[in-house]
Amino acid sequence: MNRIPILILLGGILLTACASPLPAGCPPTCIEANLAGKDLSGANLSKAILTEANLKKAQMRGVNLTEADLSGAVLAEANLRDAKLADARLIGTDLQKANLGNANLQKAILWGADLRGANLTGAKLTGAELWNTNLSDALMNGIDISGSETGGVNFSGAMLSAANLSDSTFYGNNLSGADLGGALMLNANLAGAWLNLANLGGVNLQNGNLNGASLYGANLAGANLNKAQLRGAFLVGASLNGADLRGADLTGARLVYSEPLDLGDSALDPKIMSLNIAKRTPLNRNTDLNGARYDKNTQWPEGFQIPPEANLQE
Repeated sequence: MNRIPILILLGGILLTACASPLPAGCPPTCIEANLAGKDLSGANLSKAILTEANLKKAQMRGVNLTEADLSGAVLAEANLRDAKLADARLIGTDLQKANLGNANLQKAILWGADLRGANLTGAKLTGAELWNTNLSDALMNGIDISGSETGGVNFSGAMLSAANLSDSTFYGNNLSGADLGGALMLNANLAGAWLNLANLGGVNLQNGNLNGASLYGANLAGANLNKAQLRGAFLVGASLNGADLRGADLTGARLVYSEPLDLGDSALDPKIMSLNIAKRTPLNRNTDLNGARYDKNTQWPEGFQIPPEANLQE
């Protein structure tokens, strides 16, 4: 009498199993799997091998990819909101325009990953390895990248307002045109970085390293540069209106506009190269130090005449 309901139940279980978008044996082995557009939301793919897999436009909200290997995989336009990607390998992964909002990418390896236009709002990248990663035009407001090691990263045009970048290394990175307004960058190392036309208004760069950085036309109004290193930094056309320069070291910094204007290597910066004469003309001026605060410990370039609009703090 009970055989028919049991058979129906077993049939339902088999149909559910067959309906799974994951191929046989996946996880753990999902190499080159074609999962484009599939719904994997909430799936447990921890430690799965997804190298060269096609996950374009896949629905992966809340998926567990902890310690998974996604090297060379395509996740362009995939929905990875709230996903767990801690310690994941994302070497050369295509994540263009992917949604990684609130995702956990702590200690993830993102060497050569393409995240152009991706949404990383609220994501955690503490301890992540970002080498030659492309994050241009990415949405990263409020992101936590504190303590991360980066090199050769393209943050050009990225939105990083109110982000936590403290104790991170951005040596030689391209942050030109990025919006870093109100970001927390205590002890951050931006030596040699391109920050041309970037917005650093209200940023906290106390004890930060901007030695040799290029900040042509950048906005640093109200920035905290207390005890920051700006040796040899290029600041022509930059606004330091109301900035805190107490104890800052500006030895050898370029603060005065003169022709011919030598921008050094940053003359090759696409953000600068895209400027026409009308847009460059207003930037060709001395650094704006109106209301900037300095003290006896501030070190200025040799022979620099401190403008009267800057305020000496005893």
